[in-house]
Amino acid sequence: MLTQKGKMAQNGRTRQLMAIQGNLGPTLSPCLQVSPSPSLIRRFALFLLPCFLLGIEVPLEFHGRAFLGKYLNSDTTLYNMDASINIYCTMLRQGNFSFFVRYQDDLDMAEQTGGVSLDPRYAHYYIAGGIDYLTINYLFSMYFMHDCIHDIDYEVEGTPVFNRFRLQITDANLHYSKRLLATKRFLWSVELGFYPHWKYNGWDINAGADYKYEVNLISVFNILRKGKFGIDIDPVFHFTKGYSCFYHQHMLQCKTYYRNNGKRIGLELDYNIWNNDPIKNPDKLWLLSIFVEF
Repeated sequence: MLTQKGKMAQNGRTRQLMAIQGNLGPTLSPCLQVSPSPSLIRRFALFLLPCFLLGIEVPLEFHGRAFLGKYLNSDTTLYNMDASINIYCTMLRQGNFSFFVRYQDDLDMAEQTGGVSLDPRYAHYYIAGGIDYLTINYLFSMYFMHDCIHDIDYEVEGTPVFNRFRLQITDANLHYSKRLLATKRFLWSVELGFYPHWKYNGWDINAGADYKYEVNLISVFNILRKGKFGIDIDPVFHFTKGYSCFYHQHMLQCKTYYRNNGKRIGLELDYNIWNNDPIKNPDKLWLLSIFVEF
C-alpha cells in the first residue's frame, strides 16, 4: 500500500516517462536515446583502419560445439555427467593466415545429491589465441592456451592452472570452417605441446600436475555416409610427459549424426581405453552424450 507521498512520486515518474515517450514518438523507448561513446567509436575505427589499409579481413566467423553426456558406470560417486561448450572465432584473416581466439568450458558433475540435477562439481575452462595457416591440403596452427580448474561450491586451496604452447599440423578438412562439410573418409591431426615451468610473482605458471610435454594424435574414420546421415569412429591418443612418468588419456569415440547446412547434431559414445591423468581419470568408463556442432 503506497502512502499519499509515494503515490505523488510515482505519478510524477509516470508523467516524466510519458513526456519523454511523447517526444520520441509512440514506438521508441527512452533507453534508445543512449548512443555509443565517441571515444569508443574512435578506438574501433583506429583498430579497423590499419586492417582495411593492409587488406586484412575482419570476418568474425564463429564455429563451435556443445555436448551433454551421462556416464554409464554403476558407481557415479566421481563421474556422473559431463557437459562442455567450445567456441572458436576467426578474428582476422590475410591470405592463408588467420588469427583466432577460442574458449572452452567443461563442467564435470559427480554424484547428485539433495534432489539437484546437473549440479557441477568442477569447471575446467580454456582460453586460447593463435595463428592458423590454411592451405588446400594442410592446416598449420600455433597457439597459446591458458586453462585452469575450479571447484564449485567448495573452497579448495591450490587450484590447478596451466599455460601451454602448442603446435599443430592437421588435414585441412579438420579446420573449424571445413570439418562439418568434409567428404573425405579419413582425417588426421598431430599436436605437440609444451608446458613451461616459469615463475610469475613467485608462482609456477603450471601447477597442479607435473606436465612437461604432450603429444595428441587424433584420427577420424568415416565408416558410413548416406545422404545427411553419417557414422564416424575417432581414436584419440594423448600422451603427456611428467617429471617422473607418462600420463595417458586414450579414448575411442563413435559418433552417429545428422548434418545439414554446415551444422550437425548427433549421439556420441566414448570409451576411455586408458586414463591415468592425475586430475581427471575416468579409466575404462563409457560416456554417452548428445552433441551439436556448427
